[in-house]
Parts: sequence; structure tokens; C-alpha cells
Amino acid sequence: MTHPADPVLLFDEDGRMFILHEPALAGDLIESVDEFHEGYDGRGRPVRACGEPGKVYLALTTTAPRPDEVRERIQRYYAVFATRHPKRRPPQEADLAAFIRAVSEDWIEE
Repeated sequence: MTHPADPVLLFDEDGRMFILHEPALAGDLIESVDEFHEGYDGRGRPVRACGEPGKVYLALTTTAPRPDEVRERIQRYYAVFATRHPKRRPPQEADLAAFIRAVSEDWIEE
């Protein structure tokens, strides 16, 4: 089984984004699978939360990247939540992995 590549971008139902730089530590951020909404690994592949409460881990749902979905979620995040920081703009890297890495480096906890 292929493990999610870091960083992992996690989104809640409202579109807030959280960055997980070490996917193996998912259980420290997510207490139960019911708390998980949506996420993508550092290569743009969708992830899901698995495991028992207190022992949550992330697993890929497919090995195929979903670049359009990732870019759309990030664009929504910047449009809705990053507006408090008017000079912040989504990164423009064409390569998906470089784009995700740039997003994770630009992220400010809201």
C-alpha cells in the first residue's frame, strides 16, 4: 500500500484548510473518522481517514492525482478565508506537487 506523501492538505466542511506535514501523525489532529471531511496528499491524491477513535490514520483512496479538485479547494480557501490577508494569493506553480508544497509553506493558521 502506498502511503500519503507529505504535506497533506485537510479541508473541513466550511472549506477551512489545515496542513499536516507528517501524515503519520494524523491521529494527533483527527480524533475520529467522523471528524474528517476531505484531504489530499502532497501529490494531489485524495485521502480518507481510517481507524478507531484515538488511532486514526490516513490512507489514499486512489493513486491517481486529482489536480482540478485540489486547485479548486485551494482557490476556494484563498477566496473565503485568506481574504483577511489581502496580499496573499494562491501560488501559481504549474507542477501540482510544487503547487501543494507552496500552499503548505504559505498557510497561516486562521
